[in-house]
Amino acid sequence: MTGINPSKLAPGPPLCPAGLSGRTERGATERGFSKYSLAFLLLAIFSLILTTPTRAAPIDDQFQAWLRTDLWPEAKSKGISKKTFDEAFLGVKPNLKLPDLVLPGEKPTTPEKQHQAEFGPPANYFAEKIIRAVTTGGRARESANSRVLGLIEKRYGVPGEIVLAIWGRETGFGAAKMPYDAFEVLGTKAFMSTKKDFFRTEVLAALDDVER
Repeated sequence: MTGINPSKLAPGPPLCPAGLSGRTERGATERGFSKYSLAFLLLAIFSLILTTPTRAAPIDDQFQAWLRTDLWPEAKSKGISKKTFDEAFLGVKPNLKLPDLVLPGEKPTTPEKQHQAEFGPPANYFAEKIIRAVTTGGRARESANSRVLGLIEKRYGVPGEIVLAIWGRETGFGAAKMPYDAFEVLGTKAFMSTKKDFFRTEVLAALDDVER
C-alpha cells in the first residue's frame, strides 16, 4: 500500500472556525448573566410580595389589640358604652397614609412642614375673603337649620352660631371632601403618631360626643 504524504492532502475545515470559539464563550456568558438577572429579579419581586402584607398585618393586629386592651378600658371608665365603642371602630384599620406616623419598631422623624392655615400666622386662617364667605353662608343657613341647631345647643351646649362658624370655616359648609373616617384618623393617630397623647384625648372626646 502506497504511503500517503500528509502534506499533499487538501486541508479540511478547521475543527473550530475562526471566531466561533469566542462567540460561543461570549454567548454562554451572556446567557449565564441573563439567567442570574432573571433569577434575581424574580427573587426581588417575590420578596416584595411577601414582605409588604406581612408588615401591614402585624400593625392591624397590634391596633386591634390596642383598642381592646388599652383604649377601651379608659373609654369605659369615662362612661363610653361598649356599643358606642364597637360601632365607632367597626371595620376601622390604621391608615398608613396619614402624616407624622411612627410605625412599630421605628423612631420618630421630624414632622413634615405643615401647610394648613392653622399652623401659620392667624391672618391666613382669618383672611377677610374667607371669613366674609363663611359669614354670608352662615346667615343663609341659620334659618333653614334653626331646629337642628337648637337641638345641638340643647344637647351639647354648643351655640348654633359656633356650629355654623366651624361648619363653614372647616368644611365650606360641606363642600370640602373628607376622604377618611373620623375614628380611622383619630384612632390611627392615637395609636402610632408623634402626638399620641394629644390624639388619645381627641378620640376619647369624640367617643363621648357620640355617646351623648
